[in-house]
Amino acid sequence: MASYEGIMSSMRNKACLLNTCGALFLGLLATSVSTIAHARNPFEEYVVMAYERPAFPNGAPVEVFSSGLKPLWTKALQRKGDTELQRMAIDTIAIAHHKGMQGLEDLQKEFVAILEDPDSNADVVRAAANALIEFEAKDKSELLAKVAIQRQATIAQLIEPALAKWKSPAMEEHWITLITQQTASNSSLLLAIEGLGLLSSKSAIKPLNEIVKDSRVNSRLRMAASRSLGSIDQSELVELAQTLAEQPSEPEPLGALLAIELLRRHKDEKAVLLLEKLLSRPSTAVQANALESLFEIDIKIVDRHVDKLILSSDVNVRRTCIKAMIARSDADRFSLLAKSLDDVNPTLRREVATGLVALSEKVEHREPVIESTIAVLNENSWRGCEQATVVLTKLDHKPAGRRLVELLSHERPEVKVASAWALSRLQIEELLPDMLEHAESIDKGELVKEQNGLSDQISHLFTAFGDQKYQEANSIMRTFVPKADSFGRHSRPAAVWALGVILEGKLDDSLAKDLVARLNDVEGMIPEDDAVRCMSALSLGRMNAKSALSDLKKHSGVYSAAARACAWAIEKMTGEKAPPVPPPGQTEVEGWFLKPIPAS
Repeated sequence: MASYEGIMSSMRNKACLLNTCGALFLGLLATSVSTIAHARNPFEEYVVMAYERPAFPNGAPVEVFSSGLKPLWTKALQRKGDTELQRMAIDTIAIAHHKGMQGLEDLQKEFVAILEDPDSNADVVRAAANALIEFEAKDKSELLAKVAIQRQATIAQLIEPALAKWKSPAMEEHWITLITQQTASNSSLLLAIEGLGLLSSKSAIKPLNEIVKDSRVNSRLRMAASRSLGSIDQSELVELAQTLAEQPSEPEPLGALLAIELLRRHKDEKAVLLLEKLLSRPSTAVQANALESLFEIDIKIVDRHVDKLILSSDVNVRRTCIKAMIARSDADRFSLLAKSLDDVNPTLRREVATGLVALSEKVEHREPVIESTIAVLNENSWRGCEQATVVLTKLDHKPAGRRLVELLSHERPEVKVASAWALSRLQIEELLPDMLEHAESIDKGELVKEQNGLSDQISHLFTAFGDQKYQEANSIMRTFVPKADSFGRHSRPAAVWALGVILEGKLDDSLAKDLVARLNDVEGMIPEDDAVRCMSALSLGRMNAKSALSDLKKHSGVYSAAARACAWAIEKMTGEKAPPVPPPGQTEVEGWFLKPIPAS
């Protein structure tokens, strides 16, 4: 191993590899273990069921941390003469802790020593404070508060939100002094106001009140003060709110928004009347906030305004209307609610779909929900058609099948995929010929264009053919077995899977030969897709292709989805458990600015 001093010298030339604050969060993205449907799919919410019957893990290696990291970082941390090295070591320790590295807690004493030393470099102090926050060192709140007050600037911006989140009273007195004197910067005052609100500090009521009423104060500070005051004091704020909302000198819509924040916890009649009055203001921001407050008070109040406000251009106004309709469960509102399946906001229309499915769990609501959703499905707006398809499929409403077949030819890819996904789940036998006719009409050259949805659509159709053992679809699916980039990502695996399901227990020598070729295609410049190899193994097992046993055994000895599929096929054909697939290996977490050099 290279000497420590040598490592230090080499490392200094690469100090730019780790930036201070940003690196802590930018480097924290964990790599997820992919399924055999490995590629990113714009229509991934419509899972191709073939991938799940059965599903096998990809076998990503387990990430581990080198045992030599902590000693090196500790030495770097203790080199007081090299502030840049110290800072980088501290930030790295914080990142490693966030990533799950164990055994670093005892280094907190080093961070404390840095904070207690008045001569410590400001960047190193910031890093040490950030690390203690990462370690959730709530017992160090008093020390952190002291440092924030002494150092101010960016260090205070880092520490104060953490202390407020922890609801530590360590800075309460200091914060009250700041907002009383109002001589600090706006950013410092904002932190103090928000911190006092989170603490529910009764001592802050008077100075917060003064900030709210003072039109000369920055509007952002006044809004924060109103929010904090409303969360602390639940009495005698209605009159102040009324004054602010109706004060001609207050710029529109600031006065109304201040009033709403003050009334967040008020439920008395005067507060309700004022909030309802504010719904008539032209500002959609005022409408949205007032309506949300009324929702918290009484859903019935919101319902009185739904017919008008559901047409608002503001998504937050519409969202509260929808929340109220779902919460009230009034069947008379289901038709209006279902129309929002066509909302322009994708998140909101999915919320509506989820809400309708939940409402239908009550027996008396099922038919009204279906009737309202069918009306949307029969329109031609793609947003409504897509979400209505989801609702009716989750309700297993088979009478919608004929309309779903029509939607296979819709111009929007979202509807193309959703309708095929729905038909694969509803499994309506009499519609199979029409589904096959549509599959045969698809231009195979277009399948490679993922954005048009055709690869996903035909994958769902093939899954449906397999599940329902539709022999007439064999011919078209056989054309998808040979390797070809022009067929898109998902269609070939689905075709191979479906052929195996249809031919279960019936050996097709020609197909078996082709599938063995797909399974063995692991070399060359463009090896076979892993999903196709996996499905080939499953289909060989289902067809009882014993001539393929040697090939299956050859590929079953590694940790991968294809290996698991091979083991599954071997067991299905022989009745004997295949040798266990080796567990995934380990891989060290990389990317550290300082790490041990391997002995080799």
